[in-house]
Amino acid sequence: MNSELAMSEASVDNQTQGYIRARQLQAVDRLIPAMMIAVIACAGALYAFQRHAHPTVLPIWFGAVLAVCGWRTAATVRRNARPPRRTASAPAMRNLIAEATLTVVCLMSVPSWLLSQTTGTTYAILVCLLTGILWAGCLTLATVRAAAMVYVATGAAIVVIGLLWANQDFEHLMLASLFPLGALTAMRSVDTQAKMFLDNQRQQQSLTKQSDLIGLLLKDYEEQTSDWLWETDSSLRYTNPSDRFVEALGRPSDAIRGATLGSLLQDEEATGNGAACLQVRACAEARQPFRDIVVPFTRAGEMRWWSISGRPVYDETGTFLGYRGVCSDVTATKDAELRIAHLAHHDALTGLPNRAFMSESLHQALRDPDRACLAVLSLDLDGFKAVNDRYGHPGGDALLTSVAERLQNEVSGGDIVARFGGDEFVVLNVAFTSPSEVEDLARRLIESLSTPVPLDNESVTIGVSIGIAFAPTDGRTAEELLKNADAALYRAKTAGRGTFRFFEPEMDRKLQARQRLVQDLRNALTRDELRLDYQPFVKSETGVISGCEALLRWRHPERGMISPVEFIPLAEESGLIVPIGMWVIQQACREAASWPSTYRISVNVSPVQFRSRDLPQVILAALTSSGLAPARLEVEVTEAVLIDDADTALEILRQIRSLGVRVALDDFGTGYSSLSYLRRFPFDKIKIDRSFVQELDTRHDSQVIVQAIRDMAQGLGMTVTAEGVETDDQAKRLRQTGCEELQGFLYSRPRPANELTFRHGEMSSETIRLQA
Repeated sequence: MNSELAMSEASVDNQTQGYIRARQLQAVDRLIPAMMIAVIACAGALYAFQRHAHPTVLPIWFGAVLAVCGWRTAATVRRNARPPRRTASAPAMRNLIAEATLTVVCLMSVPSWLLSQTTGTTYAILVCLLTGILWAGCLTLATVRAAAMVYVATGAAIVVIGLLWANQDFEHLMLASLFPLGALTAMRSVDTQAKMFLDNQRQQQSLTKQSDLIGLLLKDYEEQTSDWLWETDSSLRYTNPSDRFVEALGRPSDAIRGATLGSLLQDEEATGNGAACLQVRACAEARQPFRDIVVPFTRAGEMRWWSISGRPVYDETGTFLGYRGVCSDVTATKDAELRIAHLAHHDALTGLPNRAFMSESLHQALRDPDRACLAVLSLDLDGFKAVNDRYGHPGGDALLTSVAERLQNEVSGGDIVARFGGDEFVVLNVAFTSPSEVEDLARRLIESLSTPVPLDNESVTIGVSIGIAFAPTDGRTAEELLKNADAALYRAKTAGRGTFRFFEPEMDRKLQARQRLVQDLRNALTRDELRLDYQPFVKSETGVISGCEALLRWRHPERGMISPVEFIPLAEESGLIVPIGMWVIQQACREAASWPSTYRISVNVSPVQFRSRDLPQVILAALTSSGLAPARLEVEVTEAVLIDDADTALEILRQIRSLGVRVALDDFGTGYSSLSYLRRFPFDKIKIDRSFVQELDTRHDSQVIVQAIRDMAQGLGMTVTAEGVETDDQAKRLRQTGCEELQGFLYSRPRPANELTFRHGEMSSETIRLQA
């Protein structure tokens, strides 16, 4: 295929070069007759003037000039009389060079020889003659650069030889040097003119190709256009149907001729056909012109739309002769308009109605006086994001399409399934007589969507949470019902997902309170309401503080201190955790930079922050602006960071680790597959969850688990920090297991940065302790 393409391109290039060579030769041929006549005249004058001085040489030379010039003139006249040739070969150019060489030798050899035989006025005449012949040939051959160069160079060489043949004094040397300089000037002029000529020819060739292409396109458009002419007589009956009109209608011309205007397009089953045909008929009977009346009808079982225009025709006396007009098939345009209208009210991916269609349908259903009640089910897929991250957008789109099909299979004929965007769906249920039927529908939907979906030769399992609101008890407007169904959906997700909940008034109050809290949290950063408290972790053997964990706190201007358990989930759900998390990292690094150099700072990172993918850049910027050494920063992540998309999360952790920052796995032992993550990523530290520490005194299995975690971490080269240490006995047991660091109320509660004071202990001058 590549070789064929290369051969095709080479063929096109050869054609272009052949065309340009033909134009070059044509330009030379137009000038040669005049040049040859001028040369014969000058040679004749020289012959008449000097024949008595050189009775043998000059007649022979003049005869040769007549022969060469006559031959070239005759050949050129014959070529000029023929139609211009479309192409010329490279040998034709070489023939021109040979002809130019022969001509310059013939014309200039004897006059150059005469320079050594004459003096005075005759000498000057010969110099002028030779100069004229040189420039005349140069200008004639200017379009063919190689021929002109050979001509000029050969002529100049002959003249120089003639000038210096018999005398090499200073004057002759000076005169001889002028001819090479003149030749160089002539060559430069030739070079410029040849380049201009070639550029002009290439441009003309390009314009010719473009004109040919435009002509082909116009011809193709003319052949493919769907317009055709029609005419009627004074009785409004078709006459002389054109071939295009006959072909477009798909009827014999005899069946068209004599039919009344508009009757051929009547179709009672096509919506809008009757009104359009009536409009055409009314305009024609009123002798009024009409334009672009679109008539829908079916032809061969397919829906078509024709646009009809016409005007009345009168003779000189004002007598009505009939109508003349044009038809065009606008089916493609109408199909596009219908498609656009469909897309305005339907989801492009699944084909389901969209939010606008559902809202309009809900409004209409609520206005129907015969409808006693209806239900709105708000659905949100569980686990869709993990599928989308793993399989990409094509896999996510395939899953959403499958979900749409399953939802439609479960609802009744009068119900509407709509997609609101992302993985949110809404069902308008009107075919029920009691709430229990809606409950059965919700169960069927949950069961249907929990069945594995085949995707990329694998089976993917997701779930769905559903919130249900009824009209008119839960809302009398579409906005109220959708909002309250969302409130019930939020409760269903909170309840553990994969379930459904009915709306209750208390939900609305809680949802509004939640939305207000989210808005307050949005403003908390700008209002300087957030702060960091710090809780130390100490070396288990010595009690020496090795670092602090930064803990986020929020003092609300009206509600006071709000628990992180309450506002952190809201920040994650709303996406506010990303800017808040950036502030936490920056603030913690800034504070820790002023602490002793042996003191580390530990910062928790939310799984939501990992989804933004720019966490390594945020950490690098914080370290750079604060001046904190990377080894003094420790990033704590939970297993939740790794569950959704482990490969991406581990890659981000590797980027963080490459900065020199330590990485710790928090709440170890509470997840499902922590051991696999320990094998895939070399964490610097494991933090044992407080639930194991608090039961060390009462449960033997907790002691065994803590010991196993310590042994495993030691084998993997990781340190262990135990959280939630509150008693001396817990600290003692943890030291016995080999835990390197301890953290908990036994040592200190979290406190603001301005309450952190340090003093030197008794163990050594470098021991740093937090003052109680």
